[in-house]
Parts: sequence; C-alpha cells; structure tokens
Amino acid sequence: MTNYKTAFATLVLTVAPALHAAPTVPLCPGLTLVTAVNQSGGDYESIKTIETVNDDGVRLKYSVERLVDDFLSNDPPKLTKFTLYRTVRRVDLVSATLYEQQFSTELPELIPETTAIGTSSAVLEALKTAGESKLGIFIAYSQKQPSIDRNVHPNVFDNQMVATVTRVGTVPVMIPVILNDEPIMLPAIQAQGDFFGDKTEFFFLDDPENPITLKFRFGIDGNKIDPTIAKLRGIETPPSADKDVLQVVKITARCAQGNLQSGDGPPNSGPAVPGSGLGAGAASAGGAGSGAGAGSGSNSAAGAGGAVPTEPGAGAGAADNLEHALAKSGHVDIYSIYFSFNSDEIRDESEPTLREIADILRRHPDWKLAVNGHTDNIGSDQYNLDLSRRRAVAVVNTLSQRYGIAAARLVASGFGESQPKDTNDTLEGRAKNRRVELVRS
Repeated sequence: MTNYKTAFATLVLTVAPALHAAPTVPLCPGLTLVTAVNQSGGDYESIKTIETVNDDGVRLKYSVERLVDDFLSNDPPKLTKFTLYRTVRRVDLVSATLYEQQFSTELPELIPETTAIGTSSAVLEALKTAGESKLGIFIAYSQKQPSIDRNVHPNVFDNQMVATVTRVGTVPVMIPVILNDEPIMLPAIQAQGDFFGDKTEFFFLDDPENPITLKFRFGIDGNKIDPTIAKLRGIETPPSADKDVLQVVKITARCAQGNLQSGDGPPNSGPAVPGSGLGAGAASAGGAGSGAGAGSGSNSAAGAGGAVPTEPGAGAGAADNLEHALAKSGHVDIYSIYFSFNSDEIRDESEPTLREIADILRRHPDWKLAVNGHTDNIGSDQYNLDLSRRRAVAVVNTLSQRYGIAAARLVASGFGESQPKDTNDTLEGRAKNRRVELVRS
C-alpha cells in the first residue's frame, strides 16, 4: 500500500503542473489587450494592439475613446477619441526600469529607456529573486511635445517618479482575465511602492517573455472622501477611492502558429521574440468606449469546410475556440467586437473578429446565427436594452453589407443588462457582462 501511495503521489506531482499550467500570452503581431477604466459615466476601455515584433523591438497601436470633463465649462462631458503608436526598443523591454504608462498625442512614439504598457524582464526578475526593484512611472503631461533629450527642458523625463517597489507575498496572485473569450485566471507578481506620497501597486504577469501589467492602482485611497462631508459640500463621491485604477480585462491572441517561434514570419511583421521579455502590458492612462454597453468579440478562422472543427489545443487562438464552440455547443460569447462609447458605432479594431465570423459562416453554409447584444448595468434598464439591440443590429448589418453574408442567415436581438454573466460590482465583472453572444441554428 505504501508503494502504491508513493507512486500515486509522484504521478500527481508530475502531471498536475501540466494540467493546471497557466496559458501563455505570446508577444506577437495581433496580440490585443483591452484595459478597463472606471469613471462616473460608465467604464471605458483602451485597446492596445501589437502591430510588429522584430529584432529592434515592438510597435503597438493604442486606441482610446472616453468622456472628458471640461472643468472650466458647464458643458456636458465630450467624447474624445485618438489613436497613437508607441515603439519600444528591445533593449528597454529587457532591462529598462522606467515605465511610461501615460499615453498622449503630445508624447513621441519612441521614448528611450522606457517600456510602454508593461514592465521589463529585469524588473520582474528582480522582484522574484531580490524581492524589490527600482521602478519609475510618470505623471501626466501639461506641456506640449516634451523632448526626449535630458539636456533640453521640458523633457519627458522631467515627469518621472522613481521609487523602490517591493514584492507582496511569495506566491503569484491570480488575476481574472478573459483570454480568447474564455474567463481564466493569470498569475501575477504583486508589488507596491510609494511615489511621492502616492501609494501604488502593480500586478505584473508572471512571465519573463511578456510581463504585461494586468492591474495598476495609483494613489491608493487618494480620492477617498468621507460620505457625510461629501454630501454637505455637494461633492459626488468619486467612482473609485484611488486616483487611477486600470485593469486588463480582455486579451485576444491572433498570433499565427508560425509567428510563435523566433525567425518565422514575413519581414516587418515580426515573430514573437522568446527570451526578450518584450513587455506589452496594460497600465495606461486612457481607454476605449465600451460604456454601458455590449462591447465584445472574438476571432475565428479554423476548421475544414463543413466539418466539425477538432478540439482546440492549449495554444489555440480565439479563432479556433469560436468555431469549435459554435460547432460543439451552438453558442459562444465573444469579447472583441468593440463599440464607441455608449454607441452602436463599431470600431476599427473589431474588423478581425467580424471577418473571422464571416469566414466561419462561409465554411458552414448551413449555419444561421442569432446575434445577441448584452450590456452591464450602468445606465437605465430601457437605455441598455435599446443600446444592446442597436449594437446587435450593427453587427448583423456589417456582416451582411460588408462581408456578403445573406441577411436571412442572421437575426439581431438585444437583452440589455438582464442576463449578466458576472457581478456588475467590479471592472472585470462588468467587462464580462458586456458581450456579443452568437447562437447557431
């Protein structure tokens, strides 16, 4: 009996890590990260898409749509939209200790000595081995076009804040994320530091190949107001007690299989770069409008024509997962069809997902789809119901008019906030509730 127990224990210890290993988030062209930010009018989401990965580094596209208040005016908040690009050198993604988490059209595309939306491999390694690391972040910019020359003022580095950040705990913290349309938990190294009086914490993905920032809290409790005092002063309590809270809620990996190994892929498209620690994470100042609505989507593209796709492997992308789910269960929630803030206007970043859905429908000409919109609970019931219907119609119209899918194969419906998948009390919960649901018939 003792030998049996020993053998069984050895088998468990050997097999369990493989069964429960966290999915990897490969750094490659097509990797998309969505960061949620809370504000009083609803959540908004920034979208970061890795465009190229090569020996020089990474180039990413950053897209944001958010409501901005003009404190000098009584006008209602205005919707602000902008798209910019950030290039991060390979050497900085490996060893930089400055983390330029701010995104602004005033900033240059390339800022030497900094990472963009994640930390470097060196910082992650120091936190794991020494338990602490130097790390610099940046305050917002008020000046126009700051220089990257340290000898010229104003320059980008005038706004840096450097502190020692210390690891919290000895085991990774699990952070909820929707990866390729599947809710999962990703392991993160938690670190805290004090930046000129603002207590701040970070949750870096525990992966030296791609230590993205999964969560970022700046100025913890810095906006905390006693409710009684706030009421007497007529001050609306801020949506968060922290000055800035950002969290990656959705990750979509459209990486072609050939791009997962160094040296593959066409010139300038760039492969993933193993061992480089190219951090493409998320603690950014800005977001893209999901608002009180059904922002969602996925990818697709796999399977043989007409045949039921095989079970996706552990490294399958959202494309494989989408087609397999529709074939097997006839239902899938997708999270990468993005809409403008509180609008049914579909954003450009949705094109890969819409194209993949159309490709699946062409491969399965007998399939029909119900397209259902769902929202979180920010806003009135009637408003959310109407918004979810309009967004579903927008998806159907795009598939029909742009991609040539017969309108008779598609039907649009909206359910507003009536069918939540998770709590509406958290950023990640609301992000899971904002979705487009596909049902095959």
